[in-house]
Amino acid sequence: MKLSSWLKMAGFLCIVFVTVLSISCRETYTPKPRAYMRIAMPEKAYRDFDSTAYPFTFRIPVYAQFIPVPAKEEYPNTQWADIRIPGLNAKIYLSHIYKPDIDSCLTSTLLFIQRHMSKATGVDEWETNNPEEHKFGYLYHIKGKDVASPYQFYLTDSNLHFIRGSLYINCVPNNDSLAPVIEFLRTDIDTLLQSWAWK
Repeated sequence: MKLSSWLKMAGFLCIVFVTVLSISCRETYTPKPRAYMRIAMPEKAYRDFDSTAYPFTFRIPVYAQFIPVPAKEEYPNTQWADIRIPGLNAKIYLSHIYKPDIDSCLTSTLLFIQRHMSKATGVDEWETNNPEEHKFGYLYHIKGKDVASPYQFYLTDSNLHFIRGSLYINCVPNNDSLAPVIEFLRTDIDTLLQSWAWK
């Protein structure tokens, strides 16, 4: 190879090297936050749930399924059902007690919430107090990265009915990454509570 060809090649490589260095070197570096996969949320829409098998009605998301759970002989005054949201791998467990001992039901509800407190960083609560509709209760948001059930609630007419519900997402709890799903489902729980009516 002639010296002039070699010098031209070395000059070209030198220009490429300097160009790459000038493009790749920046004065400041901004670290990127950890990324989580994007979860596609369904479009919000609701339908009425009304079944002769249950003494209540409410609005349920169109992307959810109301699944009755078989009764147990040892609990003759209790009905169970699941509201499944398959697209988000979530479930709201419902328990309905007819002619309840209100004090006992409230104690059990608070014990269920207490079980999550070891992982919780706090609890927010909202009261439902609607004497015209005979609807009283609370919604609890149990905050914390590792909490298994971020929302729990109960409603009662203070006489014949007591309903208890809890939200679970079927995965290892990491409520930081699940925050968009939890917030999305909070709207569905609010709609359920606001539209709830006893028959």
